[in-house]
Amino acid sequence: MTFGTNFMKRSTIEWGKMSPEARGLLRLAGFLTWSLAGLPLIIRIVQVPELLRQPRYWLWLACFFIFGVTFGLTPWNEGSPRPRRLQLASLAVQVITALVMIVLVCSGHEGALLVLVAAQLGWFMSLRRALVWVAAQAVLMGTILAVGWPLRTTLSLMATYVGFQVLALFSCFLAASEAGARSELARANSELRATGELLANTSRLAERERISRELHDTLGHHLTALSLNLEAASHLARDNTLVQIERAQSVTKLLLSDVRGVVSVLRGEDPIGLAQALRTLVAGVPAPQIHLLIAEDVAIDDPMRAHTVLRCVQEIVTNGIRHAAAGNLWIELARTDSGIVIRARDDGRGAKEVRHGHGLTGMRERLEQVGGTLEIETQPAKGFRIDAWIPQSGGVA
Repeated sequence: MTFGTNFMKRSTIEWGKMSPEARGLLRLAGFLTWSLAGLPLIIRIVQVPELLRQPRYWLWLACFFIFGVTFGLTPWNEGSPRPRRLQLASLAVQVITALVMIVLVCSGHEGALLVLVAAQLGWFMSLRRALVWVAAQAVLMGTILAVGWPLRTTLSLMATYVGFQVLALFSCFLAASEAGARSELARANSELRATGELLANTSRLAERERISRELHDTLGHHLTALSLNLEAASHLARDNTLVQIERAQSVTKLLLSDVRGVVSVLRGEDPIGLAQALRTLVAGVPAPQIHLLIAEDVAIDDPMRAHTVLRCVQEIVTNGIRHAAAGNLWIELARTDSGIVIRARDDGRGAKEVRHGHGLTGMRERLEQVGGTLEIETQPAKGFRIDAWIPQSGGVA
């Protein structure tokens, strides 16, 4: 029972991630349905031009084309920066024009336009509200038909088009649900891969540091002692022996230099591989489009701080997907004299004030654990801006 209730209430803003290809195909199918719904009466008008002497046919054609225009302009992607009320207003115009067409000249095909409206509701509304909307437009359609048509014809048209409306609504809602589930799965998979890469790199880092310490503490010290002994022996040696000692001393210094080079390579510039983990994280996000910029001098060798950066970026991406309704999200990692900064902004709808949910609260707590700070700014229609800072001490290379 709880699952069904949540399913009915869940908003398609959380579900819908329609690809441009799917959106194009559905739009094309919608225009085809719209054209076929008006084709019979348009053919009749062409065959009998005298009908245009009656104003109601001109009004019918005007409503027909207004419906097509508003259908084409309705934003179908839930991440659209246009306000949600524009979607609802567009749908309302489509319903009104379709009902006016039934009032003016009912060809019996105008109900197909209401089926198109019902299909769109599956992308914009929770299922419960969409069903209420469909019921309301069905009642209005039935009332109009009952006034000018026999009861048998009215019931026949109602049974046909109300059934198609419910079918279209459920089909599109389930398609949106599936698309949203795929999007969530892709995002979760990216997060898992990024975390896995970070953990694997952390394990490799620990092993590389152990090997580098062993090389430095054993071979390095022994070669240094050998070089000093050869230096002392060179002062006591004579003639041919001196030449051999100097040659051995040169080889010893070369080996010592090679050992130091190997130790430097093992430590590396980005030992944990944070940059690659972040790229993996954002690669699986279809929308919004993420622009990730990581400065070349950003490197963290402290696993805890690297994990904090990863989780902060993950939460920024999650907020951009679920709440910002943004088309683009910019994330930048840069190094300052005092630490690492994470700057993020989006072109979403913004808000009047920042509400700290579990995600933002968790981000702030993670940053505070490593001595960092978090600042969030937002304004309506101007998106969100997030600035996070992690101190350099205790692991920033």
